[in-house]
Order: sequence, then C-alpha cells, then structure tokens
Amino acid sequence: MMFPLSLRHAKDYVVNRVALVGDSAHTVHPLAGQGVNLGFADACALSRAIAEGIALGTDIDEANLLKRYEAERKPANIAMMAVLDGIQKMYAVKFGPLNALTAAAFHGAHYISPLKKRII
Repeated sequence: MMFPLSLRHAKDYVVNRVALVGDSAHTVHPLAGQGVNLGFADACALSRAIAEGIALGTDIDEANLLKRYEAERKPANIAMMAVLDGIQKMYAVKFGPLNALTAAAFHGAHYISPLKKRII
C-alpha cells in the first residue's frame, strides 16, 4: 500500500474552545522527523500559554490566551513547512545536472556554520 506525501495546514489553530496541535494543525512531508518536532513545539507553546494564563487567574479557554499560542506557532510552522516542501520538491526532480547541484548545495551547507545552524 502507498500513501502520498502530503502538506496541509489549518487556516486557524484556535476556534472557540478548541486548539489544534501537531498533525491536527499541520502535516508535512516526513523528512527527518520534523513533523513530530513541530508537534512537540506546538504542545510546549500551548502548555506555556495555558500556564501563563493560570498564573494570571485567566480561564484556560480564554480566546486571547489560546490566540497567543497560535500567534507563536503558526509563523514558525509555516516557515518549516516551506523549507521541507522545498527540500522534498528538490529531491523529487529527476534531472542529473539539477540533482548534482542540489547535492552540492546541501554538502556545502554543512561547511557554512551559520547556515547549518539555521537549517538545523
């Protein structure tokens, strides 16, 4: 059986009293396990927002509290999704010269510390 690679993103992470986290909010190509890392980051941000709300005596389903989670995670998730989609598309191309260029670019990024850290 085969399952196609997918890239999906919810328009809103928070609606009414529901917050989407991880794969319920976004799915990415399964490259280097980044989907699970995005989900862990979502869970961490949501728990941090809820803890801050509790410390202030706010109801944990307060819209502004949950929207803070969305505001933090949505841009980060979209950026990572774009990077992963670009990498997947580069490797999907079957054209010798372009494949060699892609391989050289990734190999070169290994030796440029600031770029390597940003990618990681």
